[in-house]
Amino acid sequence: MNRRTLPALTALATATTLLLTACGGESPKADEKIPGAGESSAEASASPGEKGEAEEGFDRPELKFPSDVEFKFGWQTPSEAKEAAALKDTEEYLKSIIHGITKQDPDDSAHKFYAVPLSQAATYAEDQIKRAKEAGNTVSGVQQFPSAQVKLSGTRTASVTYCQDESKFYSKSVKDGKVKVTEPSNNSYYSFTLVLEAPSTGEGPWRAKAISGKQGVAECAA
Repeated sequence: MNRRTLPALTALATATTLLLTACGGESPKADEKIPGAGESSAEASASPGEKGEAEEGFDRPELKFPSDVEFKFGWQTPSEAKEAAALKDTEEYLKSIIHGITKQDPDDSAHKFYAVPLSQAATYAEDQIKRAKEAGNTVSGVQQFPSAQVKLSGTRTASVTYCQDESKFYSKSVKDGKVKVTEPSNNSYYSFTLVLEAPSTGEGPWRAKAISGKQGVAECAA
C-alpha cells in the first residue's frame, strides 16, 4: 500500500483524500480500498456485558469483523485514567470506521457512538464508509497501529497522535472477493492526530471531534 506525502490536514476534504489513498498510495479508483482504525483479532468485539464495560457503567456497540480483517495495536496504556480512556476510545473510533466499511453501512451506529454529532470526525467517518460502498469495496488484511501518544488539554479535551501502518491492509471487491495486494512503500505509513471530547455527564466514551494527518511517515512502520 503506497502513499504520497501530504501536508498536515486542516479540512475534511483533505483528510478524506488521505484516508482514501491509505491502501493504495494512488488517487482512489473504483477497485481500490478505502480504510479507516489493546490487541484485536478478526472476531474481536466490544460487546455489552463484558467486565470492563460493566465497570464503565455504559454499553458499547458490538464490533465484529470478517475473519480476514485484523487490527494490531501496539499502544501502551497510560497510568493516568483520562489518558487511558481517551486512548481506548481512539481505538474504538478507528475500528468503528472499518466496521462500517465491512458492513457497507454509512449509517452504522458504531461510528456514531464514538464521534461527536455533526463534528468533522463524524462526517469523516461516515464519508469513508459511503465512499467504500459506492466503489463496491471492503477491506482485507491487518491494520497496524504501532505507537500512540496522548495529551490532555484541560479536563475534557484530549489529542491522540498515533502511527498507522497500512502495508498489510488492502482493498477487497465486494462483488467478487478479489483482494488488491499492493507492495509496501514509504507511503504505506501514516501519522494522525485525533481530538477527542470527554462525556459531559461523566458516563460514556470519549468521542472523536476532529482528525488530521499526513502520509509518507517512515518512522510509523510497525
